[in-house]
Amino acid sequence: MTDLHFEQGPIRPPSEAQSLLLRLTRNCPWNRCEFCHTYKGQKFSLRTVEEVKNDIDAAAEIAQELKALSWRLGEGGEITANLVRFVLESPEGYPDAFRNIALWIYSGGKNVFLQDANSLVLKTEQMVDVLTTLRETFPTVERITTYARSKTISKKSVEALRSLHRAGLSRIHIGLETGYDPLLEHIQKGVTAEEHVIAGRSIKDSGISLSE
Repeated sequence: MTDLHFEQGPIRPPSEAQSLLLRLTRNCPWNRCEFCHTYKGQKFSLRTVEEVKNDIDAAAEIAQELKALSWRLGEGGEITANLVRFVLESPEGYPDAFRNIALWIYSGGKNVFLQDANSLVLKTEQMVDVLTTLRETFPTVERITTYARSKTISKKSVEALRSLHRAGLSRIHIGLETGYDPLLEHIQKGVTAEEHVIAGRSIKDSGISLSE
């Protein structure tokens, strides 16, 4: 069995249950919020564009191997319920990457979620490069979403966000928590109410969908 794999992070929004998870960064660059323990004890790091592109290529190769498996199983090259069941239950023990791609394509292969906690810390041109490669590799993709921090977004220009939107970024999920500055400080959110507002307006002005 092939050893193809790609890296995935630990979390995504509930609405991204059927999305392909593509990791642009590891963990959270802030990682001080009192209420969040997802990345505690973990070191933040940026992944290179080359690393992410290699993961996209690996996902595409896995998709091709699953198509070949489909033909061998008599499923006509389609990712069917029978093929997904075979991959999930096979005694051969298919790797998680194969399970993820099988389920993703079976659900339509339309949605991608970029991980981890704050993908927008990448330089805009780097993220555009990744988005472009992703859409060229998987033409079925219709929606690409990610987490981001208001602090980070508030420092980006609307035009930079528009370039991400043109490249394919559809939605940004931001943890608002509260618009009350004393409480933001108490929970160590690392952002002010004003920065929340600036970030939200910038995202909406860029054409990207905003989920708070």
